Amino acid sequence: MGTNKKVYKDVPTLIIMVYHEIRIVNRKKKNYLVSNNRNNNKWIKKSKFIGSEEISKEKIKELIKNFEKQNLVEKKYKFLSEKQIKEIEDLREVYSNEIENLHKEEYEKFEESFFTELTYDSNAIEGSSLSLEDTNLILNEGIVPKGKTLREIYEAKNHLEALNFIKQYKGDLDEKLILKIHSIILKDISKRFAGKYRKTNVRIAKSNVKLPLAEVVPQLIKNLIHWYKKNKSKYHPFELATLISMKFVTIHPFVDGNGRVSRLLMNFLLKKKKYPWINIYKRDREDYLKAVRKANDEKYNLIFPFLIKSLRKNLKRLDILI
Repeated sequence: MGTNKKVYKDVPTLIIMVYHEIRIVNRKKKNYLVSNNRNNNKWIKKSKFIGSEEISKEKIKELIKNFEKQNLVEKKYKFLSEKQIKEIEDLREVYSNEIENLHKEEYEKFEESFFTELTYDSNAIEGSSLSLEDTNLILNEGIVPKGKTLREIYEAKNHLEALNFIKQYKGDLDEKLILKIHSIILKDISKRFAGKYRKTNVRIAKSNVKLPLAEVVPQLIKNLIHWYKKNKSKYHPFELATLISMKFVTIHPFVDGNGRVSRLLMNFLLKKKKYPWINIYKRDREDYLKAVRKANDEKYNLIFPFLIKSLRKNLKRLDILI
């Protein structure tokens, strides 16, 4: 029996690698999809017969995506149920199909609008008084609204710069990336603190959460990166992005900008695996902070449903979901 493997690397792969394999059985060509799934440091191989006839490259790509999705949904995860995984994968598929059908100019306009809203909401969660209209004027029209502070204007510009940076960044999550994102967030706002870990102990206003001492922050970030590298193949990408965001904000490594950086890291990891970015709306701030507070105690039963619901809201607002 001979084989002829074709691996389509442009198809999003996670901890499951799926490829098309042609097998010659009794002098007849047969097509199979093959998946290699890593589970508890063991590789599990599965194959699925998809026919003997000639299959086009486009059809193969479609079948690979469907098989990958099926494997993802069937796999057991620590925090996400099969129903939640299916919803996430369905949302990703709808989003990807919509984006792929946009022309370049349409996509640029879509991204401009989404990044403007994402900037507005992320800064508003942290107390910025800029409205969505103010944010649009600053970012897209070059107009400074009256009565707004210089800090708020820089916060808007910096957040958009950080979004564009992580959109283009090809590397993986590491300490250098975290410090770079933070340096952009506080650019022209605080030279003293931008891109630097806090040297003092801090508290979260109106919260009883005890944050780590400043002296252990650098080591905790190194521990977080080590945990990420060790565990990134064990979790679903949505799980991983959420956990990194929550673990990061629990460390609270900076004097200012922790919330914004935590959400940027989450979206960076989602982007790496071709999942939609998530915008957390200002109007959902209290529910979000409640979920974050529980996550500080490693209780994640609120944050995952909240983020899935947020993603669904995002796609509805973008007219991607009806």
